[in-house]
Amino acid sequence: MEFMSREQRKKLIEAIEQKRKSKVITYITSDRPNLQQQINEDVVPVLHQHILEIDPSQRTNLDLFLYSRGGDSNVPWTIVSMFREYCNEGKFDVLIPYKAHSAATVISLGADSIVMTKKAELGPIDITYAGPYDLTKENQRLPINVEDVNGYFSLLERIGCSSAEEKLSAFEKIVTYVHPLSLGHVSRALEQTELVAKRLLNTRAEPFSGAENDNIVSQLSAKIFSHSHAISRSEAISILNMKQVVFAEDESEDIEDELWRLYEAYNDYFDLQEAFDPQSYLISNSLKEHIWGKMPLAIVESGNRVDTLNVDVRVRSIPQLPPDLKINLSNFSMSPINLGNLPPGVTSEQLQAFVEQVVRNSLQQTLNIAVEQSVEKLLEKLPTGGFERTDYNRKWNTDSGGNNE
Repeated sequence: MEFMSREQRKKLIEAIEQKRKSKVITYITSDRPNLQQQINEDVVPVLHQHILEIDPSQRTNLDLFLYSRGGDSNVPWTIVSMFREYCNEGKFDVLIPYKAHSAATVISLGADSIVMTKKAELGPIDITYAGPYDLTKENQRLPINVEDVNGYFSLLERIGCSSAEEKLSAFEKIVTYVHPLSLGHVSRALEQTELVAKRLLNTRAEPFSGAENDNIVSQLSAKIFSHSHAISRSEAISILNMKQVVFAEDESEDIEDELWRLYEAYNDYFDLQEAFDPQSYLISNSLKEHIWGKMPLAIVESGNRVDTLNVDVRVRSIPQLPPDLKINLSNFSMSPINLGNLPPGVTSEQLQAFVEQVVRNSLQQTLNIAVEQSVEKLLEKLPTGGFERTDYNRKWNTDSGGNNE
């Protein structure tokens, strides 16, 4: 498959900039199965560097082209307030070609306009948390959602459990499955996210009324009952009353095609439609181990530079050893040697012991090598009992010259 080059992506970015009379910075996090990346605080200095490399006279209107399934709820405020500092007399807009869920939706709330294609999606901003106190199943932490907990108590009221004693009993029941500190953490995190969302809405050049902001945040945080629900632009306008949403194909914008083509370029770059399946690769190629170098997790790109977050991945197969496998060389012995006539004063037992010691010492190294080779051949023939994956060298790589492919 032939991928779009850096120069081709740059031309699309410039085409969007010319139509919108702005400067565009893209931020994409991978949601490729088994190779996902969330919005993380480590992107903030990277975005900042891209802003700094834009000539100050051209920072009036800044656009963030955004594709992400979400991430750290503390990061949206940092990102938006940073963009606002550099375009405080102009506009900060978010361009959404496809998915901008959870924390990416919160970032979008801080924009003056949210420009969405026909396929673009926002998402609920309720909190899902997997922490050290959560209920486990087969040693795996299970995520919990504060709205699931609220739904539990709402259900109790619907079936007639409304007294304080009944609610206390229900709470005592639920904390046998979910640690109360986890419930407290999720509730506090949701309150923080709602507060940040309202503050971001108030950063807009033409903010809505307090009641309108409250309604938008309430809808996004509590009244959409599935965290995976995709909010289309029509739903955002008609149900959530998000009047800042703009259609990308409108005459005033006319960037639907450019946004989608740029998304497709990143889709190919990350191979988002193809699950990362190292186990199948090892099996189909009869390999015991393989290293995938510089796998892309995220990218920040603008006219002047490209920064990519990469990781190296090592996967090896683990042989399934028989439970009774033993290698015991401690009983090594030699058969008696027929020595014939011996010199006076030398017994056959003495000479036998001497010869056995010489042979044992001389054969030890050869024996060790033979055992090692035998074990290797045995391991090669054993069935695979599982796989071990190690991710390392996770870091941002910069190409200020813009030669990244």
